[in-house]
Amino acid sequence: MSKGKSSLPFEVMGEKAGKSTTKRLTILVKPERVDGIIAAIRALHLEAVIYDVKSAGKEKEKVASGRGVGTIELAYTNRKVVAMIVDAGRIDDVIDALRNVLGGESKAVVVVAPVDGLVTL
Repeated sequence: MSKGKSSLPFEVMGEKAGKSTTKRLTILVKPERVDGIIAAIRALHLEAVIYDVKSAGKEKEKVASGRGVGTIELAYTNRKVVAMIVDAGRIDDVIDALRNVLGGESKAVVVVAPVDGLVTL
């Protein structure tokens, strides 16, 4: 690491007048929707990280038990979290692309949060 190029303890990138110009989008979605979402993100020349998570919400997932004669209702459902960092000016483009992929129905939850700092290691 060369001196003068780092402002440890963290390096803030894209900051103007104290306001963050980058946002973190977190998309909570069913696993079968991930391929379409990733295709839309790649079409915008963006990258994302995918996490496997379990959701304890209204929906319950049922699985066959034993030799297929019974079912068990799980306390959770499997979900995926797609996370990405986006320039604030592109948020509307990303949201529109997600709406097109999901068919306009409410099939995902999107959280938009400011990014206060990025560390490049």
